[in-house]
This record gives sequence, C-alpha cells and structure tokens, in this order.
Amino acid sequence: MENELPPFYYGIMRILDCGFTIEEAINPDASTMLIGYGMNFLFDIPASWIMFGIRVDFKEANTGAVFVSGTVQTTFSIKDLVNFVDENGKVVFPSGALETLFGIAFGHLRAILAKNLGGTRFANFYVPVIDAKEVFNDLLATNIEKFKDAQARGEVQLIKKEDKQVEEDIALAPTSNQKHK
Repeated sequence: MENELPPFYYGIMRILDCGFTIEEAINPDASTMLIGYGMNFLFDIPASWIMFGIRVDFKEANTGAVFVSGTVQTTFSIKDLVNFVDENGKVVFPSGALETLFGIAFGHLRAILAKNLGGTRFANFYVPVIDAKEVFNDLLATNIEKFKDAQARGEVQLIKKEDKQVEEDIALAPTSNQKHK
C-alpha cells in the first residue's frame, strides 16, 4: 500500500434502535444528573462495513440509578475498505474518518432518543452535542484498556482465521460519567 490513502467514501447502510428504557419511579434533578456513554465499534473488511453501537445512560447523581437508557447502532458501508489494509494486514483509516463516522452515529443516537422520550415526563431531557473526536477517543481508549484486561484474564482468545492470528471481536460498552450541562 502506498503512503497516500485512497478517498474514503461511505454511506449509511442501517440505523437500528437497539433498545430504550425509562424508569418512571426515579425523579432526578436535571441540574445534577450524570450522562454516561458506551460504544462498541466493529468492522468487516471483506463486507466493507463499519458499525458503531452507542449507548447513553442518564443517571441520578446521588444514587447512580439509571432512569433513561438507549442504544442505537449505525452501520456504514465503506467503498473498498480492503484498500485501507496495509502490508501487515492492519486497517489504516484516514485521519479523522472514524471520528466523523462516530459523530454521525452519535447524532443518530441523539435523534432516536429524543423521539423515544417525546411524550414522556423526560421529554425535556436530551443528549447534548459533543466533541466527537474527544468522546470517540475516550471511549476507544477505555475499550482498548478493557480488552487488554479481558485478554490478561483469559476471557479473550486468539483464533485462527484464514491462516492469520486474529483477535476475537468482543463488544465492550464501557460507561463514562459526565455532568449534564
């Protein structure tokens, strides 16, 4: 593969509302609630797609009880994803490409959660606009750390696939807490 990457063309294949819950018994103070995010990120080179699963949890600050939760999965088709594989078999994404796709997927989460909350007593709660690069990199770092910990505990195994060692995909969805602004 040359040093210069080909153009990164993508389209949205699917947006899926994976689940949504409301706990009506909790009466949170909107000024002190916490919002936690989780992400899983998978891609398939031969099928040329990238998928982001993004979760949001609204938590009551004093107890940590989750009163609203939602997960949305966005799958992107990538034109010729195989062209981004380097000579070592690693995918080299163009700078900012994953953060851009994450930002789009996060926007889908925001929209679907707003739709799901419409007509409920939590209709005025929303997922704030984020810095996609910052949140993606934080969640990715957390996922990598959790993956390495799981590997060290023997919970993740290496498998043979097409005569190459490939780490088995696992879906980790860590939660980070941020104050709602």
